[in-house]
Amino acid sequence: MSRLRWLLLLGIAIISAFLAYFLRQTVYDVVIIPLAYLLFVAKYYYAAIPQLVIWSVLLGLLFLAVLWNLIPDVRPTIRKEFEHRPPEGQVEALAAWMMKARKGNYFKWQLANRLGRIARRLNEGSAGRTRLPYGGEPVDKYLDAGLNFSFVDFPSARSRFERPPRTPLDLDPREAVDFLESQMENTSGRSG
Repeated sequence: MSRLRWLLLLGIAIISAFLAYFLRQTVYDVVIIPLAYLLFVAKYYYAAIPQLVIWSVLLGLLFLAVLWNLIPDVRPTIRKEFEHRPPEGQVEALAAWMMKARKGNYFKWQLANRLGRIARRLNEGSAGRTRLPYGGEPVDKYLDAGLNFSFVDFPSARSRFERPPRTPLDLDPREAVDFLESQMENTSGRSG
């Protein structure tokens, strides 16, 4: 304990002893005498009851307690209605991953992996093209980190107060999403 707490406890003990000394007659008159009288009256009434009645009541209570525990519950079971929610869609899942991506490398990598797989599907689905023009070096590194690396390949902070080193996963996912949206527009022929 700290020194301040010891001094506080010592002060409380000294004040309690001081008050106990000066209030001993008041405590005796207000607490001790009424309690002694209640105990005397209780003993008087207890002595007036025959022992056979007391033991009969105690055995009856014991029997009821045992019997109560042996009887099974006959309450009808009530089933809770299960809420059927529609399954989470891809857009909702992606939005959830974007929210979680603020918390650490694993979630950032999961988001980059999903976006990288979308970019790969766009690349495979592009008519006649073998490779889509990517959105610059940071977006390329971000999508590559999601597809070709694991989240453990990227260092994290050693302590809470240390800032983690910069990684390709630190790119704002909106830049990669904007790039993928522009590629989707280009591949569908809706560029304007």
